[in-house]
Amino acid sequence: MLDATGFKRKRYTELVDDMTLKAQELFGEDINVSEKSFLGILIRLFAWFLALLWEVAEKVYNSGYMHKAEGIQLDRKGWEFGITRLQEAHAQGTIEIRGTPGFVVEEGTLFETSSGVLFELTENVTLDENGVGTGLIVCTEPGTKGNVAVNSITIVSNPNENITSVTNPEPTEGGRARETDAEFLERYQQTLSGLGSSTTDSIRSELLKLNGVRAAVVIENTQSTPDEAGRPPKSVSTYILGGDPDEIAQVIFSKKAAGIEAYGTEQVEVFDMAGFPHTIGFSRATEVPISIKLTIQKNDRFPAEGVQQVKTELIKYIGGEDADGTFYVGLNMGETVVFSKLINQVYKVDGVDDVHLVVGVKGQTPGTSNVTMDITEVAQITHEDIEVQVT
Repeated sequence: MLDATGFKRKRYTELVDDMTLKAQELFGEDINVSEKSFLGILIRLFAWFLALLWEVAEKVYNSGYMHKAEGIQLDRKGWEFGITRLQEAHAQGTIEIRGTPGFVVEEGTLFETSSGVLFELTENVTLDENGVGTGLIVCTEPGTKGNVAVNSITIVSNPNENITSVTNPEPTEGGRARETDAEFLERYQQTLSGLGSSTTDSIRSELLKLNGVRAAVVIENTQSTPDEAGRPPKSVSTYILGGDPDEIAQVIFSKKAAGIEAYGTEQVEVFDMAGFPHTIGFSRATEVPISIKLTIQKNDRFPAEGVQQVKTELIKYIGGEDADGTFYVGLNMGETVVFSKLINQVYKVDGVDDVHLVVGVKGQTPGTSNVTMDITEVAQITHEDIEVQVT
């Protein structure tokens, strides 16, 4: 039913009750409407199909509201505000190939890591007089599994006598899973205050729309002297986690007020509509790796995959990459890792009777205190940095 209070879907049992009352009104109160009578079966048959229609009507109603929409309906609500879901992306990088001088390694040649992650060469590479060449590669599968460490790509998938070795001198990056409904909704909510221009909120919200940007903070110095962090007078300083430098600089230039300096450690040149160059500065956020050790006392309800579920809940809160490659946004820049909230995350898994937990910055002595972050820092964690013992 739709009224001033909103839409309320009728359930199957409610429909059976309503149809039963109507049947008794039409045929008399003594009419047989039991579950096994002909009329009773007919009522329940129609009620079942009507319940499906009510469910569809509820979904149609909810699709008009951002916080209730799902899937493509959520995407379409985002489009109304110029926000699109971040799609899955393939990791990219460079490799160094050694072999016979003058040999041409053809585009499409496959290389891989010891764990079987495949990368494809995107261009022909001719080895120089020393038998060395570099080329661009892209992971054959989208997702974070393609973001591999330095010197991880060491195998030629189809061995060739003219190629003696291969490696990646830098980590590959850019791979990500498709943004989930929850992540997309959170990013949408962060942009609500940024529909205008020339404000720190509008700069931040526009940056969060960019593919690959996971967090952003904009700090302005409105004084006529440098602030305590050395930021120039009448300037905005943007701190970014992820994203393409050129896209970031263009957003800052288009959103900041005229005459205000965009200050930062990275400098990118952008051009206005008249073709005049402008130097835009911004800084990269510092990712602070977090490690957790915990001992769980379980009961019979603790599932077989309970340890992984515990890790996933902790990663959802802090932010980082799960074992299946899913990336969770988690905490924003400058937000504290609250110890008590970590405990609450563990208890979300069924079958946990008691938990003893310590947390800290990776490489430092863990404890039971909150882990604070500077405004330019963001906490991150992976499943490998969570040690779980179950008793």
